[in-house]
Amino acid sequence: MTFVVLAFAYLRRRWGQAVLSIVVGALGVAAVATAVSGFDALPRAARQAWGGVDLVVGPKGSALDLVLCCVLHLSEPRGLVSVKAAMEAVHNPMIRTAAPIALGDNVKGWRIMGTTPAILDVYRAAIASGRIWNGKLEAVLGAGAARDLGLKIGDSFVGAHGLAAGGELHDKFPYKVVGILRPTGSALDRIILTDIETVRYVHVEQAKAEIAEHGSTDEAAAARLPDAATAVVAAYRVPTAAAFMPRRIDATETLTGAGPSIEIARLMGYFRPLTQAVTALGMLLVAIAALGATVGLLATMNARTRDLALLRALGASRAKLGLVAFAEAGLIAMAALVLGGALTFGLLTLADDLLADATGMLLRPTFTVDQLAWLLGGTLFVTVVAAAFPALRAMHTRIEELLR
Repeated sequence: MTFVVLAFAYLRRRWGQAVLSIVVGALGVAAVATAVSGFDALPRAARQAWGGVDLVVGPKGSALDLVLCCVLHLSEPRGLVSVKAAMEAVHNPMIRTAAPIALGDNVKGWRIMGTTPAILDVYRAAIASGRIWNGKLEAVLGAGAARDLGLKIGDSFVGAHGLAAGGELHDKFPYKVVGILRPTGSALDRIILTDIETVRYVHVEQAKAEIAEHGSTDEAAAARLPDAATAVVAAYRVPTAAAFMPRRIDATETLTGAGPSIEIARLMGYFRPLTQAVTALGMLLVAIAALGATVGLLATMNARTRDLALLRALGASRAKLGLVAFAEAGLIAMAALVLGGALTFGLLTLADDLLADATGMLLRPTFTVDQLAWLLGGTLFVTVVAAAFPALRAMHTRIEELLR
């Protein structure tokens, strides 16, 4: 009988205590692994979601809000910007291409975005079927929007006011689907694109109808629309533009320039303390599991005096007696690692699904070789620490004391 088989037999005798140590250890492993992998995966998910957008120009305000609204499409617009002023601000040799965007309507929660064909160049997107719009009330759907809405070329739909589902329907202005984009993995997959003049047309006509219905002569809202947009998004020609363009635009009185990479890095900085706290909690749980395993091994040593004496009498060396303790701790640690890995996979899969449903971003967490080595090394270290004292006690107990 090998010492591993013997260790397994001993664990079966005290299975309740062993299971408790395994579960606590697994929770610790899952907490640490989920925090580390999730924190690394979030910036990658955001980077994929913003696609080829390097710069967004909007009204004066928070740069982070601008990125969340106009690049990741997770929040509401904070105001309007003059298309002429914003396009002049990005007219620079360092800018490869730019396109205005106008938000304000949705289809069952899927945003309708008025823009120009240049948006495809910004995102490096392409038409999968159909064509680009060439007139009012024609729409090109992102791959995800087309799939989830069940729309195809030639179908019609109507938009609703606002960016959340349930707004007032613009039922007098039906859109016709003329194209569907190839999947890009970016936020563009969740957007319904149309000509920016269509968005203005729908809102101007809606405003006129409301004015006529209520007998008002205030056309100020409609008058502001011809040169208004939510923002302008742009792609750099050279990476060094990231160091200059946002600052240059921020220096103006009416515009804010935001780089998605900078703002997402700042946002992740806000999450870092939470990640560190979860990691610390996981390490604490692992330490508690190790302490429980150590106490359990020590407590069972007294009950094993006859077994240890018999093994020594049969020729087992002191080292083999110590190896039994190490094998027990190792089995507990490996079981905790496997269970913790399964929990981590389940948690990250759930987080991926929830994040995709809420934001469209794909988490797709992965572990690097260094992270796996750190995890396995940590497991080995905890095993050695948990088994060290019980093993030394078994190795240095004299046989005559065991038989007394």
